[in-house]
Amino acid sequence: MQNRLQHFRAGLLLVLSSALSFWVISYWLPLNEYLAAIADPKYADYLVTIRVFVATYLIFFLITLVTAGLAFTRIPRTIKFYLALIPGSTLLVTPFLLAIPINLRFPERNYFEVFQAMYRLFRFTKLDIFITALVITLLCFGLNLLAALMFRRSGEIDKVNKKYQTRYMIYAGVAVLALVLSGSVNYYTSFIRDVDRASCKDYLALPLPELDEDVSTFLNNIQVYGERAGSAKLQSALVTFAMTSRQYYAVINSEADDATVSQFEIAVATAKQNVVELCSEFGTD
Repeated sequence: MQNRLQHFRAGLLLVLSSALSFWVISYWLPLNEYLAAIADPKYADYLVTIRVFVATYLIFFLITLVTAGLAFTRIPRTIKFYLALIPGSTLLVTPFLLAIPINLRFPERNYFEVFQAMYRLFRFTKLDIFITALVITLLCFGLNLLAALMFRRSGEIDKVNKKYQTRYMIYAGVAVLALVLSGSVNYYTSFIRDVDRASCKDYLALPLPELDEDVSTFLNNIQVYGERAGSAKLQSALVTFAMTSRQYYAVINSEADDATVSQFEIAVATAKQNVVELCSEFGTD
């Protein structure tokens, strides 16, 4: 009975590993739009790198999830062992291997500089997001390795008490429910990021007004981009920038004193910098 329970426990670990890996995958959703974006000529030198990285995560997610299901079957433990170990090991080494050819193109840069820069291509543009992605990769490998060892150390599959079998089926159901819920949350946050990305892209593509009469239209467009942004932070930042800029232009047209004009100049610069910082997360289309 203990051998079969080991398989059940390994299966639960693999469900958790799949759920964690989906957090990384969520940064590329909708996948078709991301793949279309990286087809841009400016990413031509790194297209293979990006596709291999994305494919590695997708394959890992699918195989690990399938293996989690197989853990509750009587399939031989050797097959389960390799299905857990190989994708996990591949997921761990692939990013480090992919960085090597890029590092050779930039010999003046050290490997870890290039490694972090490479992750910007995968939309992990901020340091905390980059570190989180690395930690999740290590956790996924660790969970898969532990599950593989549990398969390896278990003996031949034996019968299990009905009470324990029911209990672990309930555990599995809870784990699958958690996977669905976390996947839904990740999918929703990816949708919010995608809407924010579109707002930032439109804002950055907006031409600066050449005439005074163009200023009103320019600021109206910024406010529209803000109102349709996905996150409250970006909505507030763009709308504040538009409103503060309107106040600034009203002040300079009212012949206000230099101190008042300077105050509004600082406010506009601060509001603009806030937008720049928020949009910097979306450096990769």
